[in-house]
Amino acid sequence: MKYFPLTLIIILYSLNSFCQSYDGHITDATFLYNQKKYDKSSQKWDNAFTIHKGYSSDYYNAACTNALAGNKDKAFEYLEKAIKSGWNDIEWMKNDRDLISLKDSKRWTLFIKNISSLKTEYLSSLNIKMKDRLEELRMQDQTIRLLLPDAEKRFSRNSKEYSWFRNELMPRNDSIVLTEIVDIINNNGWLGINEVGELANQTLWLVIQHAPLSIQEEYLPLLKKSVEKGDSKARYLAFLQDRILMRKNEKQIYGTQSMWSSKREKNVIWPIENAESVNERRKNVGLESIEEYADNNGFVYEPENK
Repeated sequence: MKYFPLTLIIILYSLNSFCQSYDGHITDATFLYNQKKYDKSSQKWDNAFTIHKGYSSDYYNAACTNALAGNKDKAFEYLEKAIKSGWNDIEWMKNDRDLISLKDSKRWTLFIKNISSLKTEYLSSLNIKMKDRLEELRMQDQTIRLLLPDAEKRFSRNSKEYSWFRNELMPRNDSIVLTEIVDIINNNGWLGINEVGELANQTLWLVIQHAPLSIQEEYLPLLKKSVEKGDSKARYLAFLQDRILMRKNEKQIYGTQSMWSSKREKNVIWPIENAESVNERRKNVGLESIEEYADNNGFVYEPENK
């Protein structure tokens, strides 16, 4: 199985039941997988795919679950669907121990040989030029952020070097990328996963997620419409809604946002509206529990934090 953690650091819009049901099943499937209850997890994946056509990463994880449950035919079926819907990390797949039960069969050899034709079929359905450009912009946007922890470790958070890296270099790069992303959205709309693939679609959200507040509020409705159509992931909308609310000094909805505390020397999760039911809301957009989220990212979570 391969996880896609959201480590990137609102106007209230409710997500319709279509997206909530799909993502709720995905959350349950992942939880049961982690509990090694593979048969029950497999059923949750099946339930999810009756509601929505599915994303490549979800099909891949469903394949892993079924391989572990001993459902080889279904595992191969979902692997094929993963490739047909854009799964591209073939090296990871070849080395994934979750799929080890499939790798000693003739069908595995045939499947590997057929990957190229499956990918060609998928790519023929996309706007390749836009897909490639958005993925390039994603790399440009994310590279500095991925280097930020190393800069902090090397120079310390309070150093001039780290401040330059975070407060001058990164905003300068963000401005360049944002200009092009805004132009793309204005001319093409919020391009969905079915048009440009998962990574390229995610690029639009990543860049808007750390844009100025006015830009976030302007493009939030477009993301909302894309999520409602099933063309973007519901968690993207949750993160952007929370980011806008935090920046307006209001309580967030899903608990996705945190703020650095000099006193704690850790990020503290921003206050949440109706915190007692936050995990239900998080489940409906495909997110783990708030406690798991805080633990996985080293955040401090205090439900009564003011």
